[in-house]
Formats: sequence, structure tokens, C-alpha cells
Amino acid sequence: MRYRSILVQVDDAYGARARVSAAVRLAIEHNATLTGVFLKSEGTPAYLVAEGVVTSAEAVDLFYKETEAEAVRANDEARATFEKALPLAGISASWHTLNGASHDHLANYARRHDLAILPRRMLVAPAAADISAEKIALSSGGPVLVLPEAGYPPTFGRKILVAWKDSRESARALRDAWPFLAAAEEVHFVTAIQDGERQLDEVMQRHLQEHGCKTSRLIVDRDTDAPTGEVIRRHIDLLGADMIVMGFYGRSRLQEFMLGGVSRDMLAHLTMPVLLSH
Repeated sequence: MRYRSILVQVDDAYGARARVSAAVRLAIEHNATLTGVFLKSEGTPAYLVAEGVVTSAEAVDLFYKETEAEAVRANDEARATFEKALPLAGISASWHTLNGASHDHLANYARRHDLAILPRRMLVAPAAADISAEKIALSSGGPVLVLPEAGYPPTFGRKILVAWKDSRESARALRDAWPFLAAAEEVHFVTAIQDGERQLDEVMQRHLQEHGCKTSRLIVDRDTDAPTGEVIRRHIDLLGADMIVMGFYGRSRLQEFMLGGVSRDMLAHLTMPVLLSH
């Protein structure tokens, strides 16, 4: 299985070059088309007027021209970063500037690709706002690969940790990650439950083998006092994992406040690529 179309968000911030390099590598490996996108706000942000930052028609016009010029500069720099990585790649690629006033535009674009590669927070030029990868994971209907700003190996995906829970979201993440799992040297399933099987059941083992997974094993962590995020990070270090696959669970603001969220906790301490599916 392969990803045939890949989307990568590019900006002029630190981390964009490594993100583009990762996207190009995956596009080559999967013989995929690659789409680079830049997020740009349209017009003068309403809050600047509401808060009195700009107070007259002339000031609004001047501010708009200045911010538009900054957005054009940022777009040009991001596009240059994207296109500089393409000449020797031998892949089909395109560039698009999207309206970043709402996450809906990017989510809609992500739905038309097999894989979206994003940083955790995406700047919307001219830096008046940002969009979170969590929102895209919840609304795009497909896998989102979230990359840290720096510090991850360029060949990530060799040793994959699957944060497993017998749930719809985990099953969806597993299916969306097949291209990575089939190519990995090692796949480890980690679950943080008190009672559970020490081995992957026979049906699951056969399921993995049918999709080309070379090695896989289930690790049951019975430290029920430790937060799940802490358990996952512990096994990342023990296993030497270089990528995480996990389901993303959408909750209300009250539930997030009361219960927290494992996936959001992992993203808050992002040190390696995380593939999310909802």
C-alpha cells in the first residue's frame, strides 16, 4: 500500500525546510504527487479594528498594504523552500496558497490527499493567527503526520510505536498507517491497561502479516498510576522508536479540562513524528 498524494504545509518559519525534505522523501518512496500549501489570511483581521489598532479608513488601507506585502514575502520564501527541494526528486509537484481565515479550507484540501504533513501549529501570514494540526486531524477525515520543528531523524518510520487501544480511533489510525507499518523494520504495540493479553491475538497478528508488517509485538504496561502519555514516552525511550501512530480522540472542552487528552499530551511534548487519525 502507498500514499499516492501527499500534502505538506510550508511557511517561512523554522522547521519548514526539514518538513519539506521529509515530504519529498515520502513522495519519492511512494511515487506520490506532492502539494505544497501556504496559508494566508484575507483582508485586515477584524480584531485589529475592534481593538483600535487601526482606527481610520486610511490607517486600514495602509495596514492592509503593509501586511499584504509581508504575506507575499512569506509566501515567496516558503515557495522557494518548497521548490528548491524538487529538481532532483523526479516527482510531480504543485504549489497553492490557501485562505487561512479558517481551518476549514486546509481541512477541505487535506481531504483530497492521502496524507497531510503538518507542524503542530501553522502560521497564517501575516502571522495574525495560527491553525492547529489537531483541528485538521479532527475534520479532514484522513491521516495527519505531525512533525516537530527539529530533532527527528530524516529516515523516521523504521521503528514505529503504535499507541494501541481497542477502539475505533486506534483501528482507523492502524489502517491509515499501513504504508508506514509495512515498510518499518519493527512495529511495537503499547497499551496502558491493567488487564490485557500479553500477546497480540491471532486474528490481529494475521491482519498485520497480510499487510506486510515484518515484526510486531504487544507490550502491556500495567503501571496504572502513571499517565498514559508518560507510559508511551517511557516505551519510546526503551524501544528506540522514531515514530508514533495513534488514534486522535475528539472531546468537548469540559472533557479535555477534566480528563486531559493523551494525543494532545503527546503533541504538547512533540519530539518525533506522530501520525494521527480520528
